Formats: sequence, C-alpha cells, structure tokens
Amino acid sequence: MTTDDVISRLATTDPAAFTTTDVVVWAFAVAAAVAMVVDPQWRRTSVVVTVAHELGHALGGVFAGRKLTALRVRLDASGVTHTRGKSSGFGMVVCAWAGYPAPAVAGLIAVLVAVQGWAAPALFVLAIVFAVCLLWARSAFTVLVLLACVAASAALWWWGSEVVQSGTAVGVGAFLVLGGFRAVIDTWRSRQWHRSRGESDAVALETLTRVPASVWLGSFWLATAACAGGAVWMLWATAVRALA
Repeated sequence: MTTDDVISRLATTDPAAFTTTDVVVWAFAVAAAVAMVVDPQWRRTSVVVTVAHELGHALGGVFAGRKLTALRVRLDASGVTHTRGKSSGFGMVVCAWAGYPAPAVAGLIAVLVAVQGWAAPALFVLAIVFAVCLLWARSAFTVLVLLACVAASAALWWWGSEVVQSGTAVGVGAFLVLGGFRAVIDTWRSRQWHRSRGESDAVALETLTRVPASVWLGSFWLATAACAGGAVWMLWATAVRALA
C-alpha cells in the first residue's frame, strides 16, 4: 500500500456521472433497508441503530461541554452513554435529547454523501471515528461491535467500487432513518413501562425540564421526519437527474 493508493481511494465521484445502474442499486439498497427494520430481522439489526443512538448522546454531550467517559452497547441491543458534568442544565438536556434523532441525522448524512459522490472519503472518516470510539468502550461486546464497524467501513473504502460504496451509503442511510422511526415508535408504545423503570430519554428530559415527556417524544418525531424528508428529496432529485 502506497500513499498514491490511499489518495486514489479518497477521490470523490462527480454526481453528474451517476447512471441508471446507480439508481437501480440505490433502489435495491432501500428495499433491503426496509426489510431489515421489520421483525424478525430487527432483533438482529437494531444494534446498528443503538450505536448511532449512543453516539448521538456522546456527541451531543461533548458539543454541549460535557466529558464523555463511557460507551456501552448490550447484547439485547440496548445501550448507555456516560458523560461527566453538571447533573442538570443545558448540557445535560442536549445530551439526553440527542440520542433518538441521531440515527435519522446519521442516515441523512449518509444519503447526502452518497448523492454528492463523497462515499469513499466518508467511509474512510467513518472508520477512523469508530476506531476512536474504542477509547470509551467499556464492555467486550461494545468493543466487538465497534471493531465490526471499523472493519466494514475500512473494507468498503479500500475494496468497494464506486457503485457499491454509494449503494451501501444509501442503504445504510435509509436503514438508519427507518430505524430511527422504529425506535421512536417502540418508545411511544412502551412509554408507561419506561416511565416505571425510568429508562426513557423523554422521561429523563421531563425530569430535567418539567416539559411533558410527550412533548419531547413529539420533538423526536419531528426531527426524524425532517431527516426522512430531506433524504427522500435528495434521492429523488438525484435519481431524476441520473435517469434523464
């Protein structure tokens, strides 16, 4: 492996060069994403959404001035993020809120890099991000999941063709957006159970702000819907240009 090899694999793709083949690959990728957010597949694939959810908490907390101390993803696809700072206030609210919208935001970004031809450099950056996150992993399963994410991102970056890279970005983006919706739906359906156990981000936000948990759940819906709308619009507009 030489420097020229690395640089060549970081090259972007001209969006104007997308063809019918790319659109067909994207369509299959979206169909696969839909299949993965329904039972029984969801029980095996939801861990990917959990990773995005927990990284949302982590990034939200860090950007709001808190210190990240631990990331954990469990075998049952639940997770927890620990940050250090004041137990109340703006930073804690941002950290608590950022989890549920994070998968849809990540999905929107994935679709954006696909349609803009940035899939290759984005995969390279993503592999580095997952590798850095290993510093805060606090369980063997978390390390295993993050290593799998590093390996998948790096392999696609190094060996994947432009069509495969953009198709994967679209598929992962669609899955994260749909998975974000599924996570919010599941939380809404089990809100009373979560309230009794104190495990819902919406209930935690209600405790922090005295704003009803239903309002916070509504904000998760709106943020996820906005990301979904943006992803659909970008895919549609790019597909129309490619097929013209």
